[in-house]
This record gives sequence, C-alpha cells and structure tokens, in this order.
Amino acid sequence: MMRKPPPSMLEQAASDFISSRRGRPAARPQPSIARAVERVMKPLARQFGVGVEQLREHWSEIVGERLAKWSEPETIQRSGGINTLVIRARGAAGAILQAESRRILERVRTFAGDRAPTRIRVIHGQARRSAPATSPAAQASVKPMKSSSQVSEGVEQTPEARLLSALNRFEKSVKAREGS
Repeated sequence: MMRKPPPSMLEQAASDFISSRRGRPAARPQPSIARAVERVMKPLARQFGVGVEQLREHWSEIVGERLAKWSEPETIQRSGGINTLVIRARGAAGAILQAESRRILERVRTFAGDRAPTRIRVIHGQARRSAPATSPAAQASVKPMKSSSQVSEGVEQTPEARLLSALNRFEKSVKAREGS
C-alpha cells in the first residue's frame, strides 16, 4: 500500500503547479478620482484655508436660515497671521451676527479646519443676494393705498386715516431708499 505524503508536501506541490501555469496577475482597478483630487486639494486647503465661495455655499448651515437671508460672507482678510471673516449684513442682522460671533466662529472652524478665521467684522449694507421677487399673483392682490392728500381731505382724521397716511409715507421712503 502506498503511503500518502504529509499534507504540507501536497500543498507545496499544488502551489508550485499553480504558480508555474498562472497567467498575468489581474490588473488593479483605476484609482478613485475623489482620492486624486483630495491629494491635490488637501495641501492647498492646508496652505490657503477655506475660501469665501465655500462659506457662501454653506452659509445657511453656518448661521441659520434667518440670518442667511440678511447676510453673506464677503471676504477673508489675512494679515499678520490673523484671519478675519468680513460679513456684509443688512439691518439688525449685523448686531445679531456680532452677538453670535463666538458661535459662528466655532461653526466656521468646524467647517473650515485649522486655517479658519479667528475674528468677525460686520459691514452694514445691502447683501449681494437679492430678496426673492414676489409673484405677479401676490402683487395683484395688493390694493393701492389712499394718498396722504386723499386722507387729509376728510374733516376729522380718524386713527385709521392717520395709520394709512403713516403707512403711505413709509412706503414712499422705502421705495426711495431702494431706488424703485
């Protein structure tokens, strides 16, 4: 009767047989484009930090929907190792942004990493984003107000008439300020 060789000898013989008759090794898959871009962008982001465009894209996530309607990041000023985020805000949003500056800087730091701005400077003025235009249906439902001269023709000025007069003056001043 024939003796079986030990299992290790069989494994070695099978391995030698397979390696001598094997073709080329399988081709490696193409590298991911995301990894290639990351290799290029990561050093640049570390060197230059996050840009204003990236902050604009995520501004509503950083400051919240309400403040995002009234403000936007304008630029990042870099001087002497200090990065300052300049924000253009209108109305009371500037004061709210100043009051919330610590929270905003923390969120920007979470988003931007090590080279995030460490200070906030708020500029009061019109944000570049324009307010959404009202639909024609909404404009058609607005009734024209009486002019102040029409209201003042009445003998007595009732509280409603005084309110209409004040609202009319307010409307004219807003239109004059916006240039419409």
